[in-house]
Amino acid sequence: MSQIQHERRSGRMPGYGWVARHIGGCGEAMRDAWRVLRAEHSELIEDVADAKRFVWLGSGISLKQVPGLVDLISRVLSFLRDKAISGDADAGDHEDALRQILTQYLPQETSRFEADRSGWVPKEKRLPGLASSYSDLLSIGVVGKPSDYLLMEGAKLAELYGDPSLVPGPTHLLIATLVYEGAVSKLASGNWDGLVEKALKTISADESLIDVYVDVNDPREGSGDAELAKFHGCAVLALDQPGKYRAKIIATTAQISSLHGDPDFQHMRDWLLERTTRQRSLILGLSVQDADLLAIFRLSASRSPWPWQVEHPAYVFAEPAVSPSQRTVLEVAYGTSYGDARREIDSRSALGSYAGPVVAALAIEVLAAKYQTALSRHGDLPSTVLDVLQAGVRRLVLRIVAAFGRDESVLVEFLLGPYADFMRTYFGPHSVGQSGYVPFVRGTRAQLRNGHAVLGMAADRLALVVGVLGVGEAERRWRVSLKEEARASRIRVARKGAGPGVTLIAVRGQREAIEVMACDDWVRGNEEMVLLQMDTARGASPRSPKGGLGKGRGARRRRELDWAEVAESVGSHDELLVRFETGVLL
Repeated sequence: MSQIQHERRSGRMPGYGWVARHIGGCGEAMRDAWRVLRAEHSELIEDVADAKRFVWLGSGISLKQVPGLVDLISRVLSFLRDKAISGDADAGDHEDALRQILTQYLPQETSRFEADRSGWVPKEKRLPGLASSYSDLLSIGVVGKPSDYLLMEGAKLAELYGDPSLVPGPTHLLIATLVYEGAVSKLASGNWDGLVEKALKTISADESLIDVYVDVNDPREGSGDAELAKFHGCAVLALDQPGKYRAKIIATTAQISSLHGDPDFQHMRDWLLERTTRQRSLILGLSVQDADLLAIFRLSASRSPWPWQVEHPAYVFAEPAVSPSQRTVLEVAYGTSYGDARREIDSRSALGSYAGPVVAALAIEVLAAKYQTALSRHGDLPSTVLDVLQAGVRRLVLRIVAAFGRDESVLVEFLLGPYADFMRTYFGPHSVGQSGYVPFVRGTRAQLRNGHAVLGMAADRLALVVGVLGVGEAERRWRVSLKEEARASRIRVARKGAGPGVTLIAVRGQREAIEVMACDDWVRGNEEMVLLQMDTARGASPRSPKGGLGKGRGARRRRELDWAEVAESVGSHDELLVRFETGVLL
């Protein structure tokens, strides 16, 4: 039995002392999703780490961040009521549309409307049931008005979902980190809001990370590393450029059928079809109820079907179990294989958790895969030592899951706070700018394995720090915690039962070391601090600090440590840990 399987069965996870108070009796959704992915869907983790999954996004990722369909319907009803009693020349046409909606969808409300035409408001408990019929309801038009009149003028969809005050949620931010890391490059969204795009702007200093694709000319003008196709349109763009993007908003039944058959949408059909055919799909928060999407999956299966592979499903849904509409996708996609293995396909195609916990678990595992890949590129230590350090990376992953696995919002706070501080300190503020999130090395795992960036950025040496700290803690040589909750760059390392220990700060080279030495806590703090330079040859200058193993520079309780002296001629991981312990803890 693997360690992960054992943890999953026993329910035991290692502690993380400094944030233990945050864990308490809170939910386990993210931890559960992580355990299931590790134990049962390792192929999905590998696919995402190599940007091999086409990611579909639906309303499930925005549920708590934007007005729901019930709000949209309520706005339409209020608009029609007000127009019906306005006395305008077209008041009767609006009343006819309202009465048609009431007759078909809210017959109990007809008498209430008659009794108080100006003050009528439908009972709230009756509206949620209309959400599943929103496209048909919105198809009821007003005589003499454009087909999108109730959407754009009645509900004011563009203003509602393109509202600049809308804020990305944890799931949007985690998707953005995966895009920023280079693990997700092709996405398709049925959401009108612009929260994924806004999340990317929130966490990065790069305005060109992703190209939004709605109009046929959009891809021709793009230059981003990732593409987001918004097949039901974009409210943000419709609000900003209504002449170009208003007609691209899709909500009514007729509009949905347009995506399937209208020549004006052929470019979008082709784009979705190509991605669905070439890449396996990860489907987040998307019910796939609309006929236009089912047609895409059907056409993809007819041209080049993905075979059913129990260990590598082509379509996986972030759901506790597949819904009837999602089951239809599987039946269409796998053809006769679905009939032969129905239960197995249904079971393996659902990830057991909703989008938020799944994306959080994937973000952790993608980072772990990149750290481990970077370690494998390091050439100055024996492979047997590197193998042990790989386990050290996994040890700290377990610690992170234990500490921040309550839910995805807690993980986001860690990634954009303490973890970003750790990365910014190592690579130097001059290198990473003002990004809210700092990627390890941008690119897929395969690109890290074969490219020059890992060694050029000394990211392999950053992975060494993580691996050494993890192995030493696993072997109970020391314990690791954070000096401050907001700053993971200040790592407390202490022998068990030997007092508070020392504060370790790891930096890439001498320029980054100088930046740390200018910090207030280094200059004025009283605690013992060690500055670990992983590549002292980098950024050397006449002003650069020079230190030796365990030697200070005259400042009280301040020492500098050169990794080259720690790792020189090391033959075993035990020897490496002894030298590290001697240099850091004396």
